[in-house]
Amino acid sequence: MLSNLIITGVKKEVQSKNISLLSRKEEELHTILQNMPVMVDALDYNGDFVLWNRECEIVTGYTAEEIIGNPNALQLLYPDHNYRHQIQNKFLTRGKNFRDWEMSLTCKNGEIKTIMWSNISEQFPVTGFSYWAVGVDITHLKAIEEQLKQQTSELELIFKALPDLCFLTKDDGTIIDYKAGSPTKFYVPAEAFMGKKFYEILPSPVAQQFQEAIRQLKDEGKNVIVEYPLTINGSIDFFEARCLPLLQDKIMIIVRDITERKKAEELLNKSDTLAAIGQLAAGVAHEVRNPLTVIKGFIQLFQINKEDQEKYFDLMLSEIERIEAILQEFLSIAKTDEINTEKKNIYQIFKNVVSLINTKAIMTNIQVELFTDSEEIIIECSENQLKQVFINILQNSIEAMLNGGKISIHIKEIHKNGVIISVIDEGIGIPEERIKRLGEPFYSTKEKGTGIGLMLSYKIIESHQGTISIMSEVGVGTTVTIYLPKMQSKQSLSNCDDRCISIRSNIKS
Repeated sequence: MLSNLIITGVKKEVQSKNISLLSRKEEELHTILQNMPVMVDALDYNGDFVLWNRECEIVTGYTAEEIIGNPNALQLLYPDHNYRHQIQNKFLTRGKNFRDWEMSLTCKNGEIKTIMWSNISEQFPVTGFSYWAVGVDITHLKAIEEQLKQQTSELELIFKALPDLCFLTKDDGTIIDYKAGSPTKFYVPAEAFMGKKFYEILPSPVAQQFQEAIRQLKDEGKNVIVEYPLTINGSIDFFEARCLPLLQDKIMIIVRDITERKKAEELLNKSDTLAAIGQLAAGVAHEVRNPLTVIKGFIQLFQINKEDQEKYFDLMLSEIERIEAILQEFLSIAKTDEINTEKKNIYQIFKNVVSLINTKAIMTNIQVELFTDSEEIIIECSENQLKQVFINILQNSIEAMLNGGKISIHIKEIHKNGVIISVIDEGIGIPEERIKRLGEPFYSTKEKGTGIGLMLSYKIIESHQGTISIMSEVGVGTTVTIYLPKMQSKQSLSNCDDRCISIRSNIKS
């Protein structure tokens, strides 16, 4: 009997401790749920709220007292009757386990927020909870997402209206994505490029241009522009590709049809040529008329006085030679021999020119010095035409140095893609207002010059895709700077023969 009483007492004590421990755990769980940084709510088996934590209060504006035990709580949170029933029906269908269910909840101040709920009641049951869920306020994220969608939609509309084709490539040239706006011409369908490299689709010369552009872009990190022709439906069209570096070793290539622009440029060149022909005609008349006037005058003197005529012969012969020299310059402009470009050593070309000009320089007490970073700089060019340019520039420098002095020539390789050549003299210099007109036909700073030589030099360098710039200070000297690329595009030199010599009156200095 006593033993039974002892056992009963022990059982009651254990039960009391278990109840106390369980109560303490429930209290701890409630404290955790109450203070979690996400929304946590729970319903009992009657469908009434029994938990509404602090984050729920912060997000919705409704306190726990207003929600817990309130049979109309769902009407407060989801006031739209149809939407509320839609949610209830979905809940019955989905059951007590679902994740990332987005609901539009109405706050106390009338603001509608998007809450993403995850119900884990069956996975993690809690005594007294028929249903409990964790929610995250994603209203801000949804607003950003909507803005991005709108911006993307607007960009898509803009892009579709543009006549451009865009490719996304890896840095090895493999095409991984494309966007086709509204281009009117396709060499092949844009989707045919997917997963392939340019040399698998495009003609070899064009593919090489793209591979070189990608290599240059990787080396320098700057945008690269490529112009190239393609034969489409039997006609030659021209395209411009802009290569842009992106993050994660990717490259964006934007392709645009520039055929119409090229045609317009060609028409403009023809217009310039016609204008220059008019200038040439006027120049021929002016330059040849002066010596002819002298010769005519002497002949008229012969008719009047037939004695003592020999003293006029030298003057007449000099004027005839002057006419021959002028006509020779015009013939050099009009020639149409095709230019053959070869890979040549630019240092060696200039060294040969210096050897040719050195005798004249020494006779006028001028020292010519040639400097270079490397004696092995190879460029693609027409050697004879570049010699013509270099000789013309050096002759101009020598003629400008009336009291002798020094001419310094510097050849420098830049970015492994081009060459800069600087010719610096110590001549009389050129006034600033005259520099702007250098390169125009028949404009010369020399008394008996025609300006043809410098004009021709501009055109030769232009045809080699290079540039000439001239800086001068009166009484100090002149610096002529020439830039030449190492490689020539086929389009540039295919008819360079004398596109190089197609004369334009508005050559830029």
